[in-house]
Amino acid sequence: MRNDVIVITGPTAVGKSEIAVTLAKQINGEIISADSMQIYKGLNIGSGKVTEKEMSGVKHYLLDILDINQSYSVAEFCQDCKTVINQIIKNKKIPIIVGGTGLYIKALVNDYDYHNVIKDDKLRQELENFSNTYGVEKLYERLKNVDPLMAQKISRNDKKRIIRALEILSGNEMKRVSVKSDFNYKIFALNTDRDKLYERINLRVDKMISDGLFDEFLQLLRNGLNKDCQCAKGIGYSEFFNFIDGNWTYNQTIDKIKQHSRNYAKRQLTLLRGVNPIWIEAFPREKAVNDILKEVKNG
Repeated sequence: MRNDVIVITGPTAVGKSEIAVTLAKQINGEIISADSMQIYKGLNIGSGKVTEKEMSGVKHYLLDILDINQSYSVAEFCQDCKTVINQIIKNKKIPIIVGGTGLYIKALVNDYDYHNVIKDDKLRQELENFSNTYGVEKLYERLKNVDPLMAQKISRNDKKRIIRALEILSGNEMKRVSVKSDFNYKIFALNTDRDKLYERINLRVDKMISDGLFDEFLQLLRNGLNKDCQCAKGIGYSEFFNFIDGNWTYNQTIDKIKQHSRNYAKRQLTLLRGVNPIWIEAFPREKAVNDILKEVKNG
């Protein structure tokens, strides 16, 4: 019998962490973060990182594992996540993967194999130069010609991931695993009415601002954050570079964070449809948890 792993995903601000903690307490679970920003130390407010109080005694993994000047790939996430899953199962608890980074989740549940893929700085620079000369659209077309299936999983404007995909494919070192996964993933995607979701996103950004997001950004700058850092591309941080450069006013910056967060939520939903999740209405919370519990038990 394969080992069950619960995945709770969905767009930003839908309340994934809250539901996951409630669920974990009921089924003796532990939580693994699948969020590409929450892995960084110091990126707390802008990433919506769960606080110790919100964890409510439930153990969390893959939070605060990197410094801000470090990079992290999908392949590294898959490797680290599988290691933690095995550890949780060994401890006779149920792994619950929680997060909205769809590329992480797709790669994990589809069991993509990234054996021996290392960074190729020379190729990466060539691809950067190609993109700067001909545009990211041409770079995307290049990926599409090499591997149309992988291209479908990446936004045509996401230069960083397009370059990483071409780097991986350059040596035919990535292959789709044909054997069954070691784990039985039960994937749940939380969602709600779009207007309600967008209202929650706007309110969430307002709370981040009142909680001191800009002060957090300034502290990150003092700690060495710059535009070249992988984590500096995250929503809630990248916008403030435009503010300090004088391109946007403070209020314009806040509006841009809200707009980019709403746009990101749409992209998340599109990407998550590709993993065929069980869709769960996120509200009311108690019903959402019970709906997940029913599916887990019936599965």
